[in-house]
Amino acid sequence: MHLLIYGTVAGGFLGDRWLGQPEPEAPLENRSLTKYKLVIDDFGGWDLFQALLRALRNVADRHSVDIATIASRTMLDRPQVAAVIVGARNREHLIANLKIAAVKLTDADRAEIGAVLAQRQGPEGDTFELERDREGRHGRIMKYNLSRAAS
Repeated sequence: MHLLIYGTVAGGFLGDRWLGQPEPEAPLENRSLTKYKLVIDDFGGWDLFQALLRALRNVADRHSVDIATIASRTMLDRPQVAAVIVGARNREHLIANLKIAAVKLTDADRAEIGAVLAQRQGPEGDTFELERDREGRHGRIMKYNLSRAAS
């Protein structure tokens, strides 16, 4: 079985925009950013996340692409992943997304990214399971039973 995955750029957090930026404070622009910020906190916090962005930027520089392209390519290279779902808010995003297929990561690229990922602390379990805990940090931001309200 292979997976079709989304969230490869963590709602935009895995992008050049956030490299070198101070940790954002709540409330964030939308629930998606709030959700991914919780994952970043579980990952190891903003400092470790910045280390990941720096590693992704180094790899991106070697391939003349952006951080988001490398983040998506990294996930696409996993053997269990068949495809990634990406968004494009504007023409520049579309152009960058088209480069995902052309990037070929080297062993050195994967090692640089992997060295940071090896330092991660979490999340503690499957993110979807964390979101099902309605009293937990992840679950409290979710909206449940939206289909019932529509019927």
